[in-house]
Amino acid sequence: MVTKRLPGKVRRALRARYYDIEPRAWIGKRGLEESVIKEIEAQLARTGVLKVEIRKGALIATKMTRKEIAEKVAELTDSELLEVRGKRFILFKPREGWERYLKRLQMKEQSKKRVKEEPVRKIKLDILEFRKKFKRGRG
Repeated sequence: MVTKRLPGKVRRALRARYYDIEPRAWIGKRGLEESVIKEIEAQLARTGVLKVEIRKGALIATKMTRKEIAEKVAELTDSELLEVRGKRFILFKPREGWERYLKRLQMKEQSKKRVKEEPVRKIKLDILEFRKKFKRGRG
């Protein structure tokens, strides 16, 4: 099984964005030969996103299901499998490399945490100050 590197939100956004692109690579009766994998890697390096179509001959030649073929291609090309729908699947591989992409995602998550934490602290302080003032006024 392929490890998923992207969070669900990013995967959904990419799926929605690239849903209607045309297939640029095909897997046929030759199966998962080295030349087919090299072509898929070249396309991914050029565009970053690729839709691949699995022909009926590939199912017979490899004796694998469509999902298994898609997972194997994603593993061999070091890319993320976004979706398998029918006989087509979408691969994603950032052109600048995974390290830089995942680092950017981590930075965004950290900044979101900081933004969310600060107002909560401020509200707690405001509530404490309000309670102190309220107690002083009563008694």
